[in-house]
Amino acid sequence: MRRFGAAALGMLLLLWQVTSVWGAIALSTNTLKTHDARATQELKTTFTGSVQGYRLWGIEPDGDPLYQVVLETRLAASSTMPAVYLIVDAYLENFKPDTTPILPDLLHPNSTAQNLGGFLQGKALITDDAGNVLYIGSFVDEAFLNGGDNHMAMQLFGPGNASKARGTLKGSFALRPNATLAGSLYGTLALPAAARAQILARRGAKLKPLTQIISVVTVKPAPMVGKPVPGSTSTPLNTGYGPPASNGTSRSLNPLSLIAGAGAILCLVLAIFLYLKERQKKQASLES
Repeated sequence: MRRFGAAALGMLLLLWQVTSVWGAIALSTNTLKTHDARATQELKTTFTGSVQGYRLWGIEPDGDPLYQVVLETRLAASSTMPAVYLIVDAYLENFKPDTTPILPDLLHPNSTAQNLGGFLQGKALITDDAGNVLYIGSFVDEAFLNGGDNHMAMQLFGPGNASKARGTLKGSFALRPNATLAGSLYGTLALPAAARAQILARRGAKLKPLTQIISVVTVKPAPMVGKPVPGSTSTPLNTGYGPPASNGTSRSLNPLSLIAGAGAILCLVLAIFLYLKERQKKQASLES
């Protein structure tokens, strides 16, 4: 009887040990999942900013003009992330009526983008107040006609203090005639403790020049998105991007305007020169 009791007690102890081990494994797994969930947090915020760069870069094979665009925006502080800057360096392919492609809506992939006027592709950078890069990633954006909001999407990863952090953000923004913009973003973005500390440590610092910030990435024009229509002569659609209203917003002059102006001045100088030359010839012939 004593042997039976001792055996039963031993079985109970063994069962308790096994249960404790599995409980510890389960607890560790739950803790790990909780840690991962905190690392990749939901982000929902608003932002404001402006178009800080806009210039004609070239012409696509189908005749669509290709513009280089630089956006500077400020993301408002949210429950999961302090306020930061979002800088975009991208190329805008400005479609025409006969070159506009059929694309899915970036915010509603099961639907076709309606009234599409252009498509931007490039790089997005999230920085602290001083302009030190926290995240870098791809940026795509659909520009719509008739003042419709732009739809955008980003895939981000973190170098430096945000090393190994990942994120996916989507959103929309309205582009105003004075080259300012306002919109909202949502998605998930991991914010390591070191990255949060960097943001807080540089709060209120002066932002570096944009040229210095975007120099950490190389942005090249992506393959043509518009329909290949040889010899298309239709007028590019209005995407809202372009020369700003007179409000002091800094944007680059269109190179074509500069070339046209320089050409006009050169023609005027040449005409004056030829006129004076001809006059001198006539005067010389009269004196002889």
